[in-house]
Amino acid sequence: MDVQKYKELLKEYVSFKSISTDLEKKEDMLQTVEWLKNLFQSNGFEVKSLEVEGTNPLVFASYKLSDDAETVLVYGHYDVQPADKEDGWNSEPFELTERNGRLYARGVMDNKGQSFVHIFTVLELIKQKKLKYNVKFIIEGGEEVGDVDSLIKIITENKDLLTCDHILVSDGELVAGRPSFDSSFRGGMNLTVKFKVSDNNVHSGVYGGAVANSAFELSKLLAKIYDDNNVVTIPGFYNDVDEITEKQLKNNKRLTEIDAGKVLTNVGFKALRTENNKYDFYTQTGLRPTLQVTGLKSGYIGNGYANIVPNVAEARINFRLVASQSPQRVLELFENFVRENTPEYVQSEVVASGLHDPVKLKTDSEQFSKVRKMLEESYGSEVFDYYVGGAIPVIAKMKEIFGIDAVSVGLANDDCNMHGVDENF
Repeated sequence: MDVQKYKELLKEYVSFKSISTDLEKKEDMLQTVEWLKNLFQSNGFEVKSLEVEGTNPLVFASYKLSDDAETVLVYGHYDVQPADKEDGWNSEPFELTERNGRLYARGVMDNKGQSFVHIFTVLELIKQKKLKYNVKFIIEGGEEVGDVDSLIKIITENKDLLTCDHILVSDGELVAGRPSFDSSFRGGMNLTVKFKVSDNNVHSGVYGGAVANSAFELSKLLAKIYDDNNVVTIPGFYNDVDEITEKQLKNNKRLTEIDAGKVLTNVGFKALRTENNKYDFYTQTGLRPTLQVTGLKSGYIGNGYANIVPNVAEARINFRLVASQSPQRVLELFENFVRENTPEYVQSEVVASGLHDPVKLKTDSEQFSKVRKMLEESYGSEVFDYYVGGAIPVIAKMKEIFGIDAVSVGLANDDCNMHGVDENF
């Protein structure tokens, strides 16, 4: 692989501010699409833009070697998180910078740099006449905004176009500095819980102490979700959770020994908090479900003080669910929990979005064995199974549509600062 040429092209790729959360960056998104299409077309690929109304285009590129060759479908995304040098970056986030053997830029890991490893490698193999597979790429532009429904619709409507024998994804990290297969992904959803106690905010001196406070009432609900042992108290929440096997525990114990607590201390946490203090970090985050409050809003938090009793409060909550839990069923359980723990004088509302299923991948097939051997030779290390706490919903959907377990291999360093300042590869 011509690493210098890879870096030259990657420098162009990351320079596009393809921030899907920012509607003002629509032109940057389209420029990124055109850059990808031109790159593929100039190297002999058939290229199309696939999209549904209201979404960023998905770039589809296909290179057919022969009718006899098997076909590999490679997934990636070109959209990135927002970034500004004023956030604390040591260099301009959309200018590829190399320091001490690392490449710094927004998207250099998530996901432009990783998926471009596969793109660039295929281009090199074509030039060298060493390619052994038909190859299809789908590079989407809505991953960072969680536009799962649009992507699934595109894949479903273009099933024949995307048909393949193997699926390859690289959108994660090494684990404890070791290569691994992503062996499962948690499913889940996001939701908003809203409490309303009156028509308007009222004066805290005139009304305070005599009426309900929405912030207090919502806080009391949230405080009931977990007990003192970090166990979720929602009735039925754990009912469908798969049993953890001895093989999984052994795998995660080895990762824990290698990691030596760095996964926590690297980001400043003082202690591990798992269910009943029973599980290691990798087992808790990969094989057990959770729900986390990701945002709270109520009253006034501007300069100075507004002496009010807030009439409305809301919490944003993220669910991470494991096989064989159903997001729809868990949502029903949570809605029941809210109803049962909401006083009569409070009006409650739950609005959910982005429901997606957990998925298990079989990593003991012949194809996985081939990749495992290559990883062992490349890294000089044993290859672990990684039970991922996050989600790549398209992997579950492609398994459903094509009946194929994706080979999902993270290529990034585990201190890459994904979504953070000085993202690096």
